[in-house]
Amino acid sequence: MNLSAEEKAERARIEDRVLTLLSQAAVVPREDIADPRTNLREEIGLDSMDFVELVTVLERELGRRVEREQLSYVRTVGDVVDLVYTLSKNTDPAGA
Repeated sequence: MNLSAEEKAERARIEDRVLTLLSQAAVVPREDIADPRTNLREEIGLDSMDFVELVTVLERELGRRVEREQLSYVRTVGDVVDLVYTLSKNTDPAGA
């Protein structure tokens, strides 16, 4: 991904916020989820209910609905950051 300095700053801000939200939702220290390759289920231990809670928190944060199809590839912390970054760039709440 080739990002401008402004886009890099926005992505860093989003990553920081996602790490905070994940840390709170999964009740794990931020340093345990700082690696974008950290697997949500295997390494953090998110179960189905935790994942639903995370989606609810993300929807509240984004001010829009996150569709099931958009979540189908989300497996790692980095995937969550990518999703939130992509959705935040798409200002049309009807879809991404």
